[in-house]
Parts: sequence; C-alpha cells; structure tokens
Amino acid sequence: MRITEKLLVKDQLISFEVFPPKTDSAFDSIEWSVRELAAFNPDFMSVTYGAGGGTSEYTTMIASLIKNRLDNCIGTFNLCINSKGKNRQYSPYS
Repeated sequence: MRITEKLLVKDQLISFEVFPPKTDSAFDSIEWSVRELAAFNPDFMSVTYGAGGGTSEYTTMIASLIKNRLDNCIGTFNLCINSKGKNRQYSPYS
C-alpha cells in the first residue's frame, strides 16, 4: 500500500527516517538499525538524500533494503540541488 493510500485509511501514521552514513564504514550499522526499526512495524520509513553530510550514494541502497528485504513501505527525499549529470539519482521507490 502506498503512503498516500495509508493516509486515507488511518488518522495517524508512524514512520522512521533514516539518514545515510557519513562514512562508508558506517553502512553496516545503518543496515542493522533499519532492521531493528522495522521490527516496530512502522507504516513507512523514509531515507534522506545525504542530509547533514551523509553519503548520498547510499540513499537508493538503503531504500532498496527497506522495500525489498524488509517489505516495508518506503519514501525517499530526492534533491537535485548542486547535482549534475550522472550524480542525479532518482529512486523507483518514491
């Protein structure tokens, strides 16, 4: 069910927002955290696009983990500010 559909049938939704890691070595802890948060059965989870200096390359990877391996509804923030050409990423999960 899409987030917009959930909003039509529920008065309140619970969600978690995930920030991509600032370093490549921190990705394992993000994966663990996402799995732990998914156990609370949120209505959806969102992933920012490299906010706060995070590594934006992980946005789509984290969204894919949430959607495909955890079977949770996902929303992503896709900003193209200061992005050029191939650095622009569009998520199929938005």
